[in-house]
Amino acid sequence: MNTNHLSAWEQEEYVLDQRTPQMLRHLTECAQCRAAVAQLEHGVGVYRQAAVEWSAQSLATRPQPFVTARRQPAISLGWAMAAMIPVVLLLIALLPFHLSTPRPPQPAAQISDDALLDQVDEQLSVAVPSSMESLTHLVSTGSGAAAKGSKHIVQNN
Repeated sequence: MNTNHLSAWEQEEYVLDQRTPQMLRHLTECAQCRAAVAQLEHGVGVYRQAAVEWSAQSLATRPQPFVTARRQPAISLGWAMAAMIPVVLLLIALLPFHLSTPRPPQPAAQISDDALLDQVDEQLSVAVPSSMESLTHLVSTGSGAAAKGSKHIVQNN
């Protein structure tokens, strides 16, 4: 009798059809290893049978999907239309702002700087509030050596 029995690894290789001539020779000579391999094959067979039965039972009892292939596009089309309504309304509301493009600024009349300053001065001097009229004597409009249209501010202490 051989004292070198097949290891658990070699027994698994035998069951998985990865057999070597040494394994086959040993199994023909050793009843203990034949019994261990037979027990392993039986356990794998029982496991395989249980897995097949469980799979068949699971397939038979699984809930079937609710098929609404024809109705689903209609529902999604309705939701798409409902989502588009606010977008269309927003575009319609903003359309007048887009169509009324701002007019390009008109070129200002070609007037000299002095004339423009005189015009501004006239507008400002006319619009002096009555409460500030008493301060207008502080501003002198003498034209001595100053340039035409410029005004001197004189303050008397």
